Amino acid sequence: MSIKNIKDSGILIFIFLVFLFIGPSILFFLRVPILRMNVILYFFGACLFYHFLHTHIRKQTLPLREFFKTIVLSIGVIFFSLLISCFLFDRSSDGDTYHKDAIGVFKEGFNPIYESSEDFIERRLDDSKSLTTYSIWTDHYAKANWIIAANLYSFTGNIESAKAMNFLSLYVLFLFIFFTFYEKWGIVKSLLFAGIISINPITASQLYTFYNDFLVCIYLFLAILLLLRLDKKESVEDWIFYGFTFLLLANLKFNGLGYLLVFSFFFMCRKLYFAWQKEKLFLVFKKLVFIFVPLFILSLIILGYPTYVKNTIDHKTPFFPLYGEGKQDIMTYQQPKKFLSMTPIEKLFYSTFSKTNNLRENDHLDLKIPFTVFKSELVPATSYDLRISGFGVFFSGLLCISILILVIYYKEYKKDTRILFTLGVTTFLLFVMNESWWARYTPHFYLFIIVGIYILFEYGKNNKKLLNGIFILFIVGNTLLPLLGNSYYVLSNSLKIHKQLSSLKEKEIYLDVHGYHGIVYNFKDYGVSYQLVEGTTSEKAYYGMVDYQVISDEK
Repeated sequence: MSIKNIKDSGILIFIFLVFLFIGPSILFFLRVPILRMNVILYFFGACLFYHFLHTHIRKQTLPLREFFKTIVLSIGVIFFSLLISCFLFDRSSDGDTYHKDAIGVFKEGFNPIYESSEDFIERRLDDSKSLTTYSIWTDHYAKANWIIAANLYSFTGNIESAKAMNFLSLYVLFLFIFFTFYEKWGIVKSLLFAGIISINPITASQLYTFYNDFLVCIYLFLAILLLLRLDKKESVEDWIFYGFTFLLLANLKFNGLGYLLVFSFFFMCRKLYFAWQKEKLFLVFKKLVFIFVPLFILSLIILGYPTYVKNTIDHKTPFFPLYGEGKQDIMTYQQPKKFLSMTPIEKLFYSTFSKTNNLRENDHLDLKIPFTVFKSELVPATSYDLRISGFGVFFSGLLCISILILVIYYKEYKKDTRILFTLGVTTFLLFVMNESWWARYTPHFYLFIIVGIYILFEYGKNNKKLLNGIFILFIVGNTLLPLLGNSYYVLSNSLKIHKQLSSLKEKEIYLDVHGYHGIVYNFKDYGVSYQLVEGTTSEKAYYGMVDYQVISDEK
């Protein structure tokens, strides 16, 4: 395998993930549900598109041997991602409630164009009819991650395997970043930079879950990277990749769409400004209209029809149930009590410079000196949705150092206006958002750390290698804490869960899911026959989230 095969495997897998969303979304209009063969068909389609991209867009010959190597490597990465995901069970509350519930109904034939998930469940002939609690989210939230996941689930028959989209997306972002800087920086700096960006405190804490903040973070960083590449030098290939990223990010989560539109708007304004200076304003404006109008139509009206269009028709806002009549307040009870009387900027300050804490009902916001760590912070730091100091125990110190780097190296990088421009857009978003304090909702805040590393690698002095190395070590340590903590906890418990579910195979049980309706699919996948009950069970299972009692050793 050559380095070119590795690079192109990231591109092929990216196309594959996009096709797993686009293809089924269009077929929903024709009443075609998600099928088990989809993974094979769309991978084949991705291979054809990759070949077209290579030969007609890049205008390069593609030897059959090299084409085959890229395909084999991509299949290997996909297979490994599916395999490891099968044995690592999601421990998150949102993952085991509405995310798995949505993935399960999509896999079983739910079509969001023509019915509600509640109606779909009602007409099924099994005891899952009572699992309708989360239909408001399934019907009205953005659905790209669920559709991709349902395709993977349908192919493997194991709902946990659908988390492979996390590993695959991580692989894609890592390779895009690495090969953007490889020729300029060499292998070591490029590996470090790609690793620091793709494996950050948000992705590290949610890697083994169905939380879609992980994917929003991945594809937002990819979108920003592509915007920066297009700002420096335009290419048809990068516009295609940006378009694919736009389609995914716009349909992953409402805030993902918002961030995408803000960054894209400011970068396009920047492009128009430089075009105006060169007296090419109308030409560039016409080209941008030609690109973005079809993108908006495809992503929001066609692919986003079950969400944005139906929400607007039924509830007068595309962002129901977060806005509009009958909206759901999902934030007030999630934040510390003191935050209720604070301004958004005050919340952001305290959530950045306080001790790590994840107790939503607490009234303690203890400020700390940057780079200090307390024993009480270690367990909360491994949470998948950490509220206070959500970017890690060292983030406040790393943020201060990054700002200091911006000041020290200003003379060197001031001609590269993209740096301050990117951070300016980031700061704008932090200030206008009411909930910027919660890290998983504001992945762009981490751009300050990313820019700090970029400046050191691009403009840093050789006589400061030791200081630069210490800064990098703190960044790596800040991410390793949630990554290793989560990996150990999930792996050790997953072995127990696998053994427990295997022991219940072919048995009949009473099952009390305590609201974690998505876990029902884990029991289904292991061939356990269950009856849903409340309060009459005696044994605990699946991280202690559900209770069960064996009725019979045979179905």
